Amino acid sequence: MADTPGIKKIREVRALCERPSARRRTGLFVAEGERLVEEIPPESIETVYMSDSFMKSHSEMRCDFVMKDCDFVKLADTKHPQGILAVARQRTYSLNDMMGGDLYVILETIQDPGNLGTIIRTAEAAGVAGVIMNKGCADIYSPKVVRSTMGSIFRIPFLYTDDLQVALCELKREGVTVYAADLAGNSVDDEKIAARRAFIIGNEGNGITKKTIGLADRIVSIPMAGKVESLNAAVSAAILMYKH
Repeated sequence: MADTPGIKKIREVRALCERPSARRRTGLFVAEGERLVEEIPPESIETVYMSDSFMKSHSEMRCDFVMKDCDFVKLADTKHPQGILAVARQRTYSLNDMMGGDLYVILETIQDPGNLGTIIRTAEAAGVAGVIMNKGCADIYSPKVVRSTMGSIFRIPFLYTDDLQVALCELKREGVTVYAADLAGNSVDDEKIAARRAFIIGNEGNGITKKTIGLADRIVSIPMAGKVESLNAAVSAAILMYKH
């Protein structure tokens, strides 16, 4: 029989939803919604919360704490929650965990949670070996990013680094060609893309910094018709990931 969470438990969940510092301190995060909770590796699940109505129709699922529907709404991060969320342990990867792959994505200061989540999801679909981010990127374990990945966060290796230069140099030593996406670059359609490659995607408003562009082997752009000057960061990343 599931218990009813106390005030302390509820505050802990809300802190994980709202504060990156709480997620960093505890190594935990919140995943909300039936499909997302089912995607979590069982060994990573800390606690499962359900609304009373959800539990009655999903009695076969794990439930540690049950709440009245009106109280669960206050606990959840979404406006119209399905009635289930889980607190899970974060996964950590090293650069070595990613080595040996043919395709990598490098993100510099991607700040929109929806963009980051979409990039992670697309990376899994495209067969990316790993996603490397600088510390200026959005928190991958924020509720919105987690939802946007639609489960890919549990399967695609990723890491944050204090210095992209170190990671890029290591990839280069492993025989990976690094491409920077920039409007001033040559059309990617005119490039012979290397079999082992990494694409750098920059900030939504400012693009890639000059320092990071200087680390790339090649600078490429996505050709555009009409009066369009640039594309959404997630869209740009998706196009480049599928370039061979």
